[in-house]
Amino acid sequence: MLCCVGLIGGFAVGQSLGGPWTVIAPAAGFGIGFVADMKFMKGMHGSGGHHDTGVQAKKDADPVRGMEVDESKAQHQLQHSDKS
Repeated sequence: MLCCVGLIGGFAVGQSLGGPWTVIAPAAGFGIGFVADMKFMKGMHGSGGHHDTGVQAKKDADPVRGMEVDESKAQHQLQHSDKS
């Protein structure tokens, strides 16, 4: 949505400045609006329709990088000495 607003605003600025700005300003406005759209929409795509079941996922630390890992979402798992 913001990319369209940036494009229209860029056309207005480009028309008022004239010359090469009639092309540069709309492209710049669209680009700025597109980046703003991506920033605002980050993380929004996966939130629709999911309900909190109240069940806490089992999380553990990655032994290599030390990151917190959700075992229920892990693509690969290895069992060694009764540990996952």
